[in-house]
Amino acid sequence: MDMKYIGNKSLLDRHKVGFSAMDIPNLTGPISLLIQTTYDRAEKLSKRADISVVSGFSSSLEKSALNILLQGECGIIIVLARCMYKRIPKEWQAAMNDNRLLIISLEKDSVTRVTVQSLSKRDKYIAKTVDEFRSMEVW
Repeated sequence: MDMKYIGNKSLLDRHKVGFSAMDIPNLTGPISLLIQTTYDRAEKLSKRADISVVSGFSSSLEKSALNILLQGECGIIIVLARCMYKRIPKEWQAAMNDNRLLIISLEKDSVTRVTVQSLSKRDKYIAKTVDEFRSMEVW
């Protein structure tokens, strides 16, 4: 595996919580409750300086949760399903400066777009890396 890291690798030594939330096209009824629950859980996790939240943060709901986590105290590990960023998004810079962020890429520099294979590789890496998993699903 061609792993690249940017950020604080010691975040991998903390208790790691995997986080997943799929995009929901319809925002009515119980689905809006799911979205609020996702935000509430992200808010609770963000206050825990003793953990690292691990995700690809690729769905819209995960990106919204990431914005909540970035305002908190927890560690954040972003696992990309593509090559490493050339520049870190500016909204992540404060967390990077505070040693609260680690970005991991499992792909070669030639993989500039997400593929089914790279998503599968990322999801398997997250599953084997985390100590517990929080998935926001509709049942």
